[in-house]
Amino acid sequence: MYRNYDGNGHKFGDVSLSAVSADQSRLAIYAAQRSGDSALTLMIINKTGGALTGNILWSGFTRSGSAQVYRYSVANLKAILHLANQSVSASGFIASFPANSITLLVIPGH
Repeated sequence: MYRNYDGNGHKFGDVSLSAVSADQSRLAIYAAQRSGDSALTLMIINKTGGALTGNILWSGFTRSGSAQVYRYSVANLKAILHLANQSVSASGFIASFPANSITLLVIPGH
């Protein structure tokens, strides 16, 4: 998920950003920006045995539109799946995260 999530060598961001979950032990979030294309990358890990819905908010980052979504989960343990894009506003989005899953969102840079 961090080094080649799409099979084309794309990576999680290399410039760390602050990210905080209301309960990092259940739904962990990590954020970084890629210096090459300014994309915001969010890694969201559901550590529980049940689906969780999260309100993902940010500040100081005003992009909106859609984010690419990649997921690794028990639905397919042999591949990282490229899912439908997630709509995002200038302040964030709400999404559901399946049990025991890792979700990467990539929000394009300027």
